[in-house]
Amino acid sequence: MSLLRIEGLSLAIHDFAILHDVSLTVEPGQIVGVIGESGSGKSMTSLAVMQLLPDGAQATGRILLEGQDVLSLSEAELCRLRGRAMGMVFQEPMTALNPIQTIGDQVAETIRIHEKVSKSVARARARAALARVEMPEDRFPLSRYPHELSGGQRQRVVIAMAIALRPRLLIADEPTTALDVTTQAQILKLLKRLVQEDGMGLLMISHDLAVVADMADHLVIMRHGKVVEAGPSPALFHRLQHPYSKALLAASTHQPERAAQPQEIPLLEVRGVVRDYATAREGLWGKPGTFRAVDDVSFQIRRGESLGLVGESGCGKSTLTRAILGLEEVQAGEILLDGQPVFTGHKPNRAVRRRMQVVFQDPYGSFNPRHRVDRLVTEPFHLLDDPPRGAAREDAIAEALESVGLTPEDRYKYIHEFSGGQRQRIAIARALIIKPDLIILDEAVSALDVSIRAQILDLLADLGDRLGLTYLFISHDLSVVQQVTDRVLVMQSGKIVEQGETAAIFDAPRHAYTKQLLSATPRLPDMTAA
Repeated sequence: MSLLRIEGLSLAIHDFAILHDVSLTVEPGQIVGVIGESGSGKSMTSLAVMQLLPDGAQATGRILLEGQDVLSLSEAELCRLRGRAMGMVFQEPMTALNPIQTIGDQVAETIRIHEKVSKSVARARARAALARVEMPEDRFPLSRYPHELSGGQRQRVVIAMAIALRPRLLIADEPTTALDVTTQAQILKLLKRLVQEDGMGLLMISHDLAVVADMADHLVIMRHGKVVEAGPSPALFHRLQHPYSKALLAASTHQPERAAQPQEIPLLEVRGVVRDYATAREGLWGKPGTFRAVDDVSFQIRRGESLGLVGESGCGKSTLTRAILGLEEVQAGEILLDGQPVFTGHKPNRAVRRRMQVVFQDPYGSFNPRHRVDRLVTEPFHLLDDPPRGAAREDAIAEALESVGLTPEDRYKYIHEFSGGQRQRIAIARALIIKPDLIILDEAVSALDVSIRAQILDLLADLGDRLGLTYLFISHDLSVVQQVTDRVLVMQSGKIVEQGETAAIFDAPRHAYTKQLLSATPRLPDMTAA
């Protein structure tokens, strides 16, 4: 008997069909990967298994957990199953955790909800669960709060909560999307080990084919609420039949075509930049210490070039970016754009600042949802001494929107009326509207589905050719950096530890840290293998 068997599952919310005749199985000790883009129904399938569906949801078919039909159970019966028989790991650990509860209390709470044990026993078992996810108490006291942990450590706490009662089925919904490649590799290795140790089944939800292909024993590809293809991994990749499956694979390895060649003239010069932060005092009378976030960093970006900056969280990428944009003053060194300093005295140079723009990772979070698109894309006008008004302003908005594949009429809409890819196009339009020379892309495609990511990368390549733009790509996704950049800088602990042509860095890395990053990056199976 299968651990989980979904048979002919269809789901509608307020009579709007979401899932259509979905079937899949998970055996004990098996990892099943469910792949699909946003709106494919993969997350809704996992929520249907847990019966954590929104109001108005109606499901037909069968969801059998060890022969017991989940759809026929009452809420009280489901509450007894959740956590004990099946657990779930969500995408964003900070929202899955209570910010005002310690990690020890949160893991212990999971145990006490399902079993009548004392607080001391629950805390002892919480301590053991955290140790299993490689968070021993001598390094991570139970008294810590979520905000005191890194993203990867918070995800380990969420996993500890999910496996505290050793469930037979674990569902992981995009558990590594926002993590650095090395942290992602550690979390995936941890999940695989837990499956082997406990013999539980793992249902792995992801839009990243490389992650799932490397993890899963069996793959299920979904589109528009339907299973379009399924089979064992990695053999499935060598005999893909459905056009959508082939399109997903092609988008994952898509490389934009760029016609323009970078000039030899440097546009941006960073010379010996140092940025320190004050740390807490040591004792009542002690002096504050210092933390060096950026340590003697020097490099150039040539006009028309695409330069990649890679490194893990905390390496100094974001601090360096803020310094380049004139948002953080540096203690030493200088930053020049076309020979002009980014800072004049202790103030940012507006004449230089207006020639640089940034596109952020989260296109929804970087916009005010109360404003229409026309106001959002004209925000950079505050950098101009004489911003366009009247008809000139309307023409600038229309030109910026059309340049990214949107229509002038989109100016009257609000940001919630667009998809994730369209929002990122609007973010690019906002960056383009004052015609900058340098655009900094801070994880600008890391949250997008592979096909949307390919479209945005094509758009950026086309804009670079047509407008002569220079790009600084900041990313933890090395596969994207490999596809779109001319040169790469590798940053660790505030220092540039390696730099060079992209092909040379990826083919023959010299520094141990670069080799570590590349080895941690998930790879699709070799399609030329027999």
